Amino acid sequence: MLKANFKSVFFISLITTSIWLVACSSNEETKAAQIKDALSLSEKGANAEALKMLEKLATQHPDDIEILKSIGQVYSADGDASMASLFLEQAYLQSPNDTELLFQTYQSLYAAKQPAGHLLEKLAEQTPEAMTPKLWTRLGQFRQTANLIQPALDAFLKGVDPEKAKPAPETTVAIGQLFVKVGNLPQAEYWLKMAADNDEPNALTALFSLLEINLRQEDWSDAEATITQLDTQFPGAVDASQWEQARQELTSWRKSQDEMEAKLAQAQADEKAAEAKPKASTALVEAAQVLEYDENPKKSENAVTNSKAQIIADMEAAEAMAEAPAIEINEGADVTLVQDNKVIASDPSNTIEPAVPMTTAEVGSDQASAAEETTLMVDADTSIEPAPTPIVEAFPTLEAEPKPTALSTSSRPQTVEELMADAETATLDRDFKSAIRKYWTAIGIANDRAEVWNLLSRAYLVDGQLNNAETTALEAVRLEPRQVTHTLDYLRVAQRSLAPEDFLAELETAYARFPTSPEITLSIARGHERISQDRPTARDLYLRFIDIAPNHPLIPEAQEAVARLR
Repeated sequence: MLKANFKSVFFISLITTSIWLVACSSNEETKAAQIKDALSLSEKGANAEALKMLEKLATQHPDDIEILKSIGQVYSADGDASMASLFLEQAYLQSPNDTELLFQTYQSLYAAKQPAGHLLEKLAEQTPEAMTPKLWTRLGQFRQTANLIQPALDAFLKGVDPEKAKPAPETTVAIGQLFVKVGNLPQAEYWLKMAADNDEPNALTALFSLLEINLRQEDWSDAEATITQLDTQFPGAVDASQWEQARQELTSWRKSQDEMEAKLAQAQADEKAAEAKPKASTALVEAAQVLEYDENPKKSENAVTNSKAQIIADMEAAEAMAEAPAIEINEGADVTLVQDNKVIASDPSNTIEPAVPMTTAEVGSDQASAAEETTLMVDADTSIEPAPTPIVEAFPTLEAEPKPTALSTSSRPQTVEELMADAETATLDRDFKSAIRKYWTAIGIANDRAEVWNLLSRAYLVDGQLNNAETTALEAVRLEPRQVTHTLDYLRVAQRSLAPEDFLAELETAYARFPTSPEITLSIARGHERISQDRPTARDLYLRFIDIAPNHPLIPEAQEAVARLR
């Protein structure tokens, strides 16, 4: 009986397990089929319907990796990078070893402009072969921002190959500056010169970094060449930066150098002339003696006899001088020399002053930390005077090159934030020229900050320099194309610098980029009313402005325009 009961229980358990397995298998198959259907809808453009299916499925299977991953993919296809990154990151946290999911999560975070460097680090660690040059460059930028100098340099170098393709200017600038920080100045010069070989704003940063290296190495000739290149590519940038004083002092050094070279050349010429004069006199005497011998052999014979007697007399005089006590020289006198048994004072006018560039400069590294900051500065209050005339030997070595003195140092350079604050103060004081110089100095330190370019454009605009205002405003828009404030400031400049038709075209471009911006919508409505005189379009745009910004202070103007354009 017991045995029969055991068999009954066994068969019941077996049947129950089979039913459960079949049910589970059926559920998994159903889930997979629904996910597949949802992704098919997304491929056809029906992203909303696909999301509904997947969200319903997610309520039945919470925290399911495949469902979360599929929802993220649909959001990504729909252009919503923020939501895509949210779901993909949830899926990745449950499966951190899934390389494909890791890469998808990184891409979604990067597209959403969310911090994604930590995922890129994991991708480089897990599957370095999957890293493309672009990904290595991004990893280098992430590490550089984190002040990881050598790791950032390693990542950048893995992402570039100058022999195959010229790297982007911003990449070469970053590599050059990192080489400066690790102390490899020859490599830094190589990369910075490559970055300076264009007219993009990054070349300005590269040239200023090269100038820093030139001054640090006391390479005055290369420093001159770098400043000349800066004047050619970016007129006015040096004069509006911290390097203005360096230019002035290098000019003084060049003048001193030229004067020294002229003195050396004159001294060498005088020395050669002095050496040639005794030789010429000796030659004349010998020629005269030959002539005299030819004309009067007997007289010449007497001259030879007299010459021998003179030689004997000279030898006796030399022996007498050797036995005589030495001539004492007054120690209080200047450096002297003994010539023909006489004390002759040296002439101080023969001294050649050294050519030394009395250079005053602030040399700063914009991205180094306080512990790694490399500066070369000269106290601005130090008076610049020529070195006192030294007492030199009676016979100076005219061929010796003068050794230039090194630049001394002064206080630390201002930060970008300090320069911007000073520029703002100058703007409030209506000292627009000073504000422009401050902004240019800030750009020389960090030329990738769109807000600095934008503020520089505003300063140019109020100063009446429309061309410069337009150029700098466009650079701000290029650096941050999704920042509506920069686009609005550019349009304010374009309204004054462009023809009406061209300005309307710029408004159209801005409206296509920012269709929900009240200010741009109102501006293009005015443009169609006043420039193209397209009344229906203008009226529709005024109505759209009222719709998207019902509490805007300019609503009365729009309402009047709508009534006027009926």
